[in-house]
Amino acid sequence: MDSSYQHRLKNEEEFFLFVLPTLQEASSSQSSQRQAIHTSVRNGATFIDETLNGHEVLCQRRFHMEREIFRAPVRRLREKGLVDSRYVSVEEQLAIFLYAVSKNASNRVLQDQFQHSGETISRHFAAVLNALTQLTCHYICLPSPHPHHILRQPKFSPYFQVI
Repeated sequence: MDSSYQHRLKNEEEFFLFVLPTLQEASSSQSSQRQAIHTSVRNGATFIDETLNGHEVLCQRRFHMEREIFRAPVRRLREKGLVDSRYVSVEEQLAIFLYAVSKNASNRVLQDQFQHSGETISRHFAAVLNALTQLTCHYICLPSPHPHHILRQPKFSPYFQVI
């Protein structure tokens, strides 16, 4: 055999004799110690409670709407059939959706904020999105056939020309 090959083979054997036990020890200790990640005292329910019952500015800052405006879609979503789940109220479901949309928050950020799993966040986000699409005919109107008064002013019309 080639001497360089034997030398490399010996180095690899020494490496595996040293590294393998270390890797096995590390992997066995990590897999046997599972730890819950969503254990904060401030969960989604308390976040919603403090938002809707705390200072009047909190709802505006967190969801970009006033409290009463937040409560109106909650009522409409309940009418459309969205219900409280075992651990997540309709208010919290809407809050998850609004927080994600208004803050451009990722699923991981929502998990930390509301203390739920990624699957729970995704499920409730989708449920609210589906319910809101059923409400679009009540809240989104087609534009009128008459142009807006700004469009009729000559100084603005060049900026709104369809090319």
